[in-house]
Amino acid sequence: MSCLINTGYSLGCRDSIGGIQAAYIGNFNSAQTYTLDADENITGVTGSTVSYYTFEQEVESGEFNQEGQYSTENGTIFFNQTLTLMFHKNDAALRNLLLVLSQANLSVIVKDQRGEYWLLGFQNGVRAISGAMNTGKAFGDMNGVLITLEGKEPEPAHRIDDITLFTIS
Repeated sequence: MSCLINTGYSLGCRDSIGGIQAAYIGNFNSAQTYTLDADENITGVTGSTVSYYTFEQEVESGEFNQEGQYSTENGTIFFNQTLTLMFHKNDAALRNLLLVLSQANLSVIVKDQRGEYWLLGFQNGVRAISGAMNTGKAFGDMNGVLITLEGKEPEPAHRIDDITLFTIS
């Protein structure tokens, strides 16, 4: 049975850091398939190529979370993969970007502050669940766009072993 516990977890050094550096976003393509190693890391990509575009994030502004949803009554589990991105300075191009991100089914790679890459929407893609274009009120308020993307997957996001497997602009 594959759900038997066969390892534990040891505390390591306190050398981790939170946050994300960037998101790489492309259109979801169900024809793209992945090769996984024994640890479920992505080690290969085949099928139709997806072009990913870089969306840089200021320090402590973007966030990636995944939350397990478990139902004993229904015997189901799935994972909500949630990515919140912040873009500064409203203009026409940012408005148009918000519209496109809101409409598309996406494939998203996140680079965290530790330099690790994670693929969101492995099987089902990622879609916008909220977005806002704000001017702020006070001089110190944020002027820009906040958008939250969400994927619902049967497993947590897979770590990417080699980012050069993907086409990133």
